[in-house]
Amino acid sequence: MASDTDLKSIRHERNDDMKKTSGTILIAFMALAMMTLPLSAQTAAPVQQTAGSAAALANPAQESETPPQVRPLKPSPMEVGEPETEASLLVSAEWLKKNKGQTVIVDARPESLYSGGHISGAVNASWTYFANMNAQTGTKKWGTIWQPATMSKRIGALGIDGKKMVVIYDDAGGWGQSGWVLWILRMSGVKNAKILEGGFTAWKKEGGAVSRTGYKNKAVPFAVKKFKEHYLVDTDWINNNMGKSGLVLLDVRTEPEYQGKIRPFQEKRAGHLPGAVNIEMQNFVKDGYQFKEVEEITELLQKHCITPDNEIVVYDTAGVRAAFVTMALRYAGFHKSQCYDEGFQAWAGNSELPLDRAE
Repeated sequence: MASDTDLKSIRHERNDDMKKTSGTILIAFMALAMMTLPLSAQTAAPVQQTAGSAAALANPAQESETPPQVRPLKPSPMEVGEPETEASLLVSAEWLKKNKGQTVIVDARPESLYSGGHISGAVNASWTYFANMNAQTGTKKWGTIWQPATMSKRIGALGIDGKKMVVIYDDAGGWGQSGWVLWILRMSGVKNAKILEGGFTAWKKEGGAVSRTGYKNKAVPFAVKKFKEHYLVDTDWINNNMGKSGLVLLDVRTEPEYQGKIRPFQEKRAGHLPGAVNIEMQNFVKDGYQFKEVEEITELLQKHCITPDNEIVVYDTAGVRAAFVTMALRYAGFHKSQCYDEGFQAWAGNSELPLDRAE
């Protein structure tokens, strides 16, 4: 018969064996659990939420068509642009009626609308007048602004010499062509160019003269030595800076375009730039095709965590809507905003660049 001492020794050995067995089972269970976790969950690092990452959280169904790269690739700062005010941007129909003889008036609507009736003495220059429409779609050059030498001739052909006041107009229902032309003239060094507040509709309400006869100004010398860089970014800049803290990619196309449900301009791929925030261009205008008030634009952007401290790249398909919004942002105090003129069609045309779409 075992003594008390022997019984205690046996119990102690059994307890040790049970502890060893439990420890072995626990280790095996933990190893199995780790094997079932995705690699990203085992090695994840803290992520700083920006306006771009907020957009991704709001659209969890997005999937990337190309493998992610370590970003940003080669970050560089965005230059601060020139501020705009109501006085520097806009003129009223009443003012134009009184000063019409001292201005160059540019109708930025399509030729079909211009021929149906326009401000008397206005020349017609729709968005295609300033863009290279000869290049192949889906390339960097299609729909982008002409190079300085060609742009110089085209601006001069309108009678714009950089000294005489220029007033640009369009009307409700367009793409913001007046903002596109103003953006081009600013980038070309024309400071005294403004948009007619309320467009063609406001002119007719003011009782201004309307004509159906085409009009051309005498061509004048005009030279663009170099475009001002703080109005424009290209595909390479975006690709190198994507993922940089504080950078916002602002997609101003329609929601179906952003989501990749439609390709209205035969883009080679559908979707949007990774992390882009979608605010349609129409949200920046009010009745009569005028810029919304500064407070309204600021509030709109704040809802998407965008502040004047952010660097903002505005893009659409080929730059027209984006240029209008870029000028609206400058007007609202968001001076670190630039237009991606090559646009989504160029980005989507390069299969090596990352792209997101909502399923």
